[in-house]
Formats: sequence, structure tokens, C-alpha cells
Amino acid sequence: MKDKEIREILISWLRASGNEMRIYQEKAIGNAICDVLVVTDELIGYEIKSDSDTYTRLPRQIYAYNQFCDKNYIVIGKKHLKSVEEKVPNSWGIICIDEVGINTLRTAKNNSQVSRRAQLSVLWKLELKNILMKNDMPLYAQKPKDYISKCIIEQIDEDLLKKQIAYELLHRD
Repeated sequence: MKDKEIREILISWLRASGNEMRIYQEKAIGNAICDVLVVTDELIGYEIKSDSDTYTRLPRQIYAYNQFCDKNYIVIGKKHLKSVEEKVPNSWGIICIDEVGINTLRTAKNNSQVSRRAQLSVLWKLELKNILMKNDMPLYAQKPKDYISKCIIEQIDEDLLKKQIAYELLHRD
């Protein structure tokens, strides 16, 4: 199957779950592009490898996804069934989409390498200010995003910050 076909089926399947979510496609995450980023109360990345794709860029993509997403999946066409498990970390989920349907071969586990700083880097300055206000912190009006992110990381509990980052991306205008 081609990327476009896999992507359409994946997005329809995700939307059918009925959960509140926001779906971003082709989202820049560090030095890679996340094919499908799903935001709920966490960030879940989906890297698509169609039957015509190779694994050439996968190591770089894995690094970027692991920095940015709370959970990760590789979504494959059936051509990659025999080789995919050795290509992705054990924490990554594996989904196969083919003409017959969707098969979750492995469920993603929580990613221990995720960087809240990386996640904060994709927020707009207004969204960073929303997080500052929710936590009764100074607004740092004249400070750059990097400085504000550093202050947020130093002062907000990681579990709370995870939810607040997801909330901002979920409700982005």
C-alpha cells in the first residue's frame, strides 16, 4: 500500500475511537517530520512506512520521535512485517495496515526518553504564556521562548506539564 492510503486508513481508524483528539499531519519535530501526531492528554507519534519505503531515515526519525512523543508507533504495509520488529525500539508500537484491515501487532509503551523541553519548543509563545498563567508564574514578557521554556521546566512537575502541553496543542486555534 502507498503512504496516502495507509495515512487515510490510519486517520479514519484513530477518529473512530471517539476519543477527544487533535490530529496533526507532517508536524516538524526536531530534525524530522512526524507523519501523524495525535494529541489527547499526551502526544502520540505515528511514523508511516509504506510498502515502497525503506528504513534509511528511520534511525534519525526514531531519535526525533523519542525526544518529542510520549508514545510512538510505526505504521507499516505488509512488506515490512518480517523486518520491522528489529528496526524499532521495544517501547514502540507496531501497526500493520493492508487491504484486509488494521492489525496492532504491538502496543506502544510510555517513552522514557521524551523531552518536555522538545515538546515546549513547538508551542507558540502565547501557549507558553497560558502555561505560565495556569501555574501562577511571571509572564516573562520580554524574554525569548527558550528562556520561558527553561523556567517552566524548572518549576512545573513533569506529569502536570505533560498534560498542560497536550492541552495547549489540543486546543490550538
